Amino acid sequence: MITQVRLKNWRSHADTELKFSEGTNCFVGMMGTGKTSILDSICFAFFGTFPHLQQKKIKLEDILMKKPSPKEQAEVVVNFETGDSDWSIKRTVAKGRSSAELRKGGELIEGPQPIKVNEEIKKILKMDYDLFTRAIYSEQNQLDMFLTIPKGQRLKKIDELLAIDKFEKARVNTSSLINRCKMVINERNKFVQSLETDETLKRLDIFRKELADLHTKEIEMKAQTKQVKNRREKLENDMSKLKEQEKRLNTIEEENKKYSALIEITEKDIEDLKTSLVEFAEDTTEQLQTEGEKLSKDIEVLDKNYEDENKHLELLRESHADMNASIKINEERIEDLKMEIEEGNKILLQIKKTPVEKLEKELEKENKALENKQLKYQKTQAKISEIEESITELSKVTGGNCPICGTKLTEAHKESLISKREKSIGDLKEELKIIEPEIKQVQKEIKSMEDKIRKLESLEMKVEDIVDKKKELKNFEDELLDFKLKNKEVSNEKSMLEKNLELIQKNLKNLKERHDRIIAIVKTKEEVDLKMRRLKDYKFNLNKLAVEKESLAGFSSFILERLNQEYRAIIKLEAELEANLGNLLTNYADKQKFIEELEKKKKTLEDYKTEIRRIDGISQQFELLESALTMTQEQLRKDFVSAVNSAMQAIWSDLYPYKDYYSIRLGIEEGDYVLQLQDSTGWIPVDGIASGGERSMAALALRMAFSFVLAPQLLMLFLDEPTENLDSQAIEELAKVLRERISNLVEQCFLVTHDERLKEAVTGYCYVFERDKSRDGETKVSLVSSPLQF
Repeated sequence: MITQVRLKNWRSHADTELKFSEGTNCFVGMMGTGKTSILDSICFAFFGTFPHLQQKKIKLEDILMKKPSPKEQAEVVVNFETGDSDWSIKRTVAKGRSSAELRKGGELIEGPQPIKVNEEIKKILKMDYDLFTRAIYSEQNQLDMFLTIPKGQRLKKIDELLAIDKFEKARVNTSSLINRCKMVINERNKFVQSLETDETLKRLDIFRKELADLHTKEIEMKAQTKQVKNRREKLENDMSKLKEQEKRLNTIEEENKKYSALIEITEKDIEDLKTSLVEFAEDTTEQLQTEGEKLSKDIEVLDKNYEDENKHLELLRESHADMNASIKINEERIEDLKMEIEEGNKILLQIKKTPVEKLEKELEKENKALENKQLKYQKTQAKISEIEESITELSKVTGGNCPICGTKLTEAHKESLISKREKSIGDLKEELKIIEPEIKQVQKEIKSMEDKIRKLESLEMKVEDIVDKKKELKNFEDELLDFKLKNKEVSNEKSMLEKNLELIQKNLKNLKERHDRIIAIVKTKEEVDLKMRRLKDYKFNLNKLAVEKESLAGFSSFILERLNQEYRAIIKLEAELEANLGNLLTNYADKQKFIEELEKKKKTLEDYKTEIRRIDGISQQFELLESALTMTQEQLRKDFVSAVNSAMQAIWSDLYPYKDYYSIRLGIEEGDYVLQLQDSTGWIPVDGIASGGERSMAALALRMAFSFVLAPQLLMLFLDEPTENLDSQAIEELAKVLRERISNLVEQCFLVTHDERLKEAVTGYCYVFERDKSRDGETKVSLVSSPLQF
């Protein structure tokens, strides 16, 4: 028995907790309020799935609450009892994964892997998901599922419910396998017949004898080829030695020529070099090297002196260039200052002609004239507005006194007054047209005078700088004179230093020429010594070659030619033997392959005969299996119908309180199931005869019988919207049965309905489900009644 269910973030349930008891527990509410979600959650808690999820109408992540705000994780906890044990199963769903925990009395039995928890639940409930959904769980509007199946298809559907259809599928598959076996046997027999008539198979032993003869001949030819090969290798070795001697003699001859030529060239080079050394013939190499070292030191000292003087010259050149640049800059600045002073004098004359004070007084007079004209303009505009307002007031008067003077106002007088005022407005506007250009002209003159004043003020600021510029000019002229005197001194020093550097450079050149000559003579002496040593080595090598040539005096080109002729003959013979052996091996390989193919055919023939016998035996076994499956299928149907009818007969009197139909059964007519009721006239079909209430009672009896037969260990029933297509009387009858008689037959019933009248059926807990779908609200559950209130 299920005692409690708790949902968190499951579909529309944010946090819902429900208690249950024995008898009928009811969920009442409008469509979409989350009633069916409770039954789905119980099924999911037990088996990790439920019909819509199993049929892939929704995905696992669709379980997570999405409205009014999306959630990352959902949770369902179901507490239930079996015998004396209290169990709790908890499943958690997140995006892309799920976990499960099974506890007994608070102690963890299995988890968090859902598959292992599923296996434990099967053991506890003694049923799997398929059996639970067939026997216990009636999906929405499926109470009379059997009666809604078209006639002619009920046998197939009930077979699927009982899983008997698997036997039919197995029988069909077995029949197909029998046919396949027969086809394979026929194919194999045809192949066996074709092989048995093959003449080449009969000559297989002859072919094997021919292959053995070829193998013997192959051994003989390989031995002969090996002898020829050994002779060829000996000839190659002897010829190689003779060729090496011939090659060495040729090399000695070439080297003799080379060393003789080298000796002649080297002796001539030595004579030529000695001629160039006549001037220094009395000086030894050591004396020349000493003089060279002294010259190197003198050159080094002069180089250092030249480098220091050159650096000093570079500094003087830089100083000279800097002074020239300064002189040029000062000259340019002096010219600029003279021009600026001259321009300042011109500005001073201009200021004296037109003083700023005079212009400022004229500007003040013009500003006052502008203010007077603007004031006159504003007064004229105000007068126009005042007259326009009086005209508006006069126009509104229709009889009575004048609003201005208070006298009696006739229509003619009113028109006259309005006409005079309009003429005054015209005159005033003409005055405005004259004043406007005068104001603009004065404004233009004021702007021109302001520009002149700003320009004169700017010029006065420039005049103030003239005194400073004259002082600056005097300073630059003094500085220029000083730069020119210093530049002359630097220029004289630079000229003297350049002459000194020319002298040092000339001495340095003479020393380097003498030094290079000494070094060249030393190198020439060393080269003469080297060539003398080489000449000695050349003569030694020439003598050595003469001794080696004398040791090779026994070489004979005639013997080499004779061996060469014998070698060509051996090569030809070896090639012929190898060609013959190759042909023999090819013939042997072809015949061996041919024999292997024949042996494969022979083995295939034997294998096919064995396989034909084996497949024939399998076919006979399949025929026996097909017959057994047919008999088993028929017997299972008979046993099921008998068990269902016994169960329905036992519960019918409790479900149906009237005496007009005193029995019920599941019969077979024209090869299909039919649900029948028995009255005083005999057995009649429920379809088309029974009323809505009778039809519901019969469907409920059949559903409960299925539950008793298929799941006798779990006396539980789930009914989701069972009132579909029932009239008011039938609904009242169903409520009465669920309230008064269902508890005698099952331990616990769960009823989901939108029909308020089925509240009368409750003997356990009754809950009302509400949800504001227009705002994507959460499911709200209210307890209406409980077993304690009955």
